[in-house]
Amino acid sequence: MTRYYILFENYDQGLALHDLLDSAGVANRIAPAPAAARGRLCCGMSLLVTPDDIEAAKEVISKNNAVYHSIVPMEDQLKARRDRYC
Repeated sequence: MTRYYILFENYDQGLALHDLLDSAGVANRIAPAPAAARGRLCCGMSLLVTPDDIEAAKEVISKNNAVYHSIVPMEDQLKARRDRYC
């Protein structure tokens, strides 16, 4: 399954968007940025959003002028036995 990783330049941006998405009822999870998606400006934190919720997340971002680095669609990077996130 494809998931969307929202990447940030710093943790403050990530936590601020996480709070905005939670307040708007948009499902998201804090997760490490996948190694394949990390860029020079990425802080290593991402918000993980499913395809069902990405449009709602983009609306929250636009409405609140939230700051982020990029949104990267990737095939599921979670490994059931290894990755455990909030």
